[in-house]
Amino acid sequence: MKQIKIGLLSMTILSKEEIFSEIAKNNIKIDPFNPDYVGPCSIDLHLSDKFSIFKTGVIVDPDNRSIKHTEPVQTNGENFFLSPGHFILASTLEKISLSKQYAAFLEGRSYVARMGVVVHAAGLVNPGTGMKKPTTLTLEIHTSVPVYLKPGMGIIQIIFHRLSSEANIGYDERSNSHYIGLDAPRP
Repeated sequence: MKQIKIGLLSMTILSKEEIFSEIAKNNIKIDPFNPDYVGPCSIDLHLSDKFSIFKTGVIVDPDNRSIKHTEPVQTNGENFFLSPGHFILASTLEKISLSKQYAAFLEGRSYVARMGVVVHAAGLVNPGTGMKKPTTLTLEIHTSVPVYLKPGMGIIQIIFHRLSSEANIGYDERSNSHYIGLDAPRP
């Protein structure tokens, strides 16, 4: 088990062996799961073929979630062409569930960044995410160069942290959680 200390903050990052152990105990669920994608302390996640593009001319109002700001696009396995300066939402192929003992963080992959593609995810995957229904992680992707995004390509990695104590209430149990059981990207 690796422990990182930053000031008073202490985080425990699971090693490859611990990741396999927690998957076997169903504390961490990833579907589909391929053991070949487990690294020394993370798992590579892959791009699905589900995207959302922002509608032209729509003004985003964060206080009004009833307005549809995006249009879903499914490429049925085909590449998605992303023009420079554009921004899309995408999702991972893998669906994730975490017990209330674990949180996770998402980090970009260096080979993707070296193509001029910036992938941002709302980095924290809360304890208890995906307990009711496994969730698809939403990614924000923008680029400064034309690029083909290929469904199935490794796009981001997930790093698991053991909490110092189990969360009393998991993400899916909160009444104000907005993204329970997502199967496609949305704002």
